[in-house]
Amino acid sequence: MWQMLQLLLLLGCLNAVSLQALQSFPKLCDVRDFDDFLLKTGKLYPDEREREFRESIFVAKKSLVDLTNNRGGSYRLNLNIFADMTRKEVATLLGSKISTQGEELTARHINFLPATTNTGSDNLPESFDWREKGGVTAAGFQGSCGSCWSFSTTGALEGHLFRRTGVLVPLSQQNLMDCADDYGNMGCDGGFQEYGFEYIRDHGITLANKYPYQQSEMECKQNETAGTYPRESIVKIRDYARIDPGDEQKMKQVIATLGPLACSMNAGPISFEQYEGGIYEDEECNKDEVNHSVVVVGYGSENGRDYWIIKNSYSQNWGESGFMRLPRNAGSFCGIASECSYPIL
Repeated sequence: MWQMLQLLLLLGCLNAVSLQALQSFPKLCDVRDFDDFLLKTGKLYPDEREREFRESIFVAKKSLVDLTNNRGGSYRLNLNIFADMTRKEVATLLGSKISTQGEELTARHINFLPATTNTGSDNLPESFDWREKGGVTAAGFQGSCGSCWSFSTTGALEGHLFRRTGVLVPLSQQNLMDCADDYGNMGCDGGFQEYGFEYIRDHGITLANKYPYQQSEMECKQNETAGTYPRESIVKIRDYARIDPGDEQKMKQVIATLGPLACSMNAGPISFEQYEGGIYEDEECNKDEVNHSVVVVGYGSENGRDYWIIKNSYSQNWGESGFMRLPRNAGSFCGIASECSYPIL
């Protein structure tokens, strides 16, 4: 029976009903069964066969949630809007993708690591959280779109702008979605944070209230949204810097002294979809390549376990108000230290 349910989860039949539900990400509490799930999400299916298929997926994920939580451990799961969706459907959100065009551009990049305020590990605080400083916007929701790369790019830049100016200004993911194709990005089909930084260095980026997020790629309107005084609504960077793959000490230094990091990770496991809280220690995420872009906004320790604080783009109703804690100093857990970069202002 369990093998059959696993097969259902791996099936690749995309269904518009489930994807349309990703226009919102409701907070679900104490979901008892599939009928309760449908009541709380408002999901509807075109026929009974589809309903049975979705219920089979739900049952499998509920079994995983119950098993994980009953076992105890460092993290908890819960049932959310993804609970009736196939692996392939949820994978549409995993948009960290390398492209030939983007790699040709970034291959010419000369990496320059700015001097951090405190370069010695002895001088760094044991914990640091840019949320506590006021330098992190609330977690956004990418919807049924593989635009995580744009959220990662803007999230890191927002934090660095805050550190420089003391003002937290939300930046436009849609601007990157619509306008950065020539830099190797593919809108809802994926992209990479370094390609986003390349674009911002050359063209700047608009404020979010001038160019709101639409959950789909549109015609580029950056020039229109800039207004009469573009300097007031366009943010540019001098360049960006990469962290050497696996260097978690340098990650710590940059976060504690300069600002958040735009990083890639593997978010493929079902447990990631259904994450509710705690330090996420599912070894499944170490078995595959990175596929999702996030922002690392801080670090700390709990009961002897070091962790990174990750900002995701699945809304404030996922995880710990949109955030996750991930093992730190654990060999780049989930690949979190493999592809990290940050803007230079």
